[in-house]
Amino acid sequence: MKKMHWYNTSNLPSKNYICGHCNNDISSNKGYYLANSHNSGMSGNGYVYVCHKCNKPTYISGSLQVPGATYGKKYDEQIFNGDKLLFQLYEEARNNMKVMSFTSVGLCCRKLLMHIAVNCGAEENLKFIDYINYLDKNNYIPKNAKMWVDIIRDKGNEANHEIMLLDQEDAKKLLTFIEILISLIYDMPYIAKNI
Repeated sequence: MKKMHWYNTSNLPSKNYICGHCNNDISSNKGYYLANSHNSGMSGNGYVYVCHKCNKPTYISGSLQVPGATYGKKYDEQIFNGDKLLFQLYEEARNNMKVMSFTSVGLCCRKLLMHIAVNCGAEENLKFIDYINYLDKNNYIPKNAKMWVDIIRDKGNEANHEIMLLDQEDAKKLLTFIEILISLIYDMPYIAKNI
């Protein structure tokens, strides 16, 4: 299959970003710019950069990037011991970061914590707080990460029970905590078995 090319691209101010399509850290100066009807020059209000790795477009205006970069570590599906749901839910949370659906990230993280707790031996159909307490009491949460338990309790409950939206920082915190748990509970044992 022949590689496709974008036509009539312009030289833009060089921009470093992580491509939301291929997750490569790139620097691009090719693409399209937003201009008003009175001026044919670059307005500086928005650019569509073309990734030189995957050849896909990314809109950038100030700190806004669409699609955004996927946040969090990419895990091999095999570490989850055949639990495709857990893998898919984690990927959904990561992809929600990409499209700035931060409250959805929080809800996915809440669901992930419940699912992880059940995989670790907790009973099904418990309250969210009981799943967190199970992981904590059974030492799945490291001693010096206990402060995260309160963050998860608070943010998880706020996102689920109150009329509010999570912001990017809250979503990153929740996803980082999930990443730590996945590393400890699934990834590290998988690596140890395969050494």
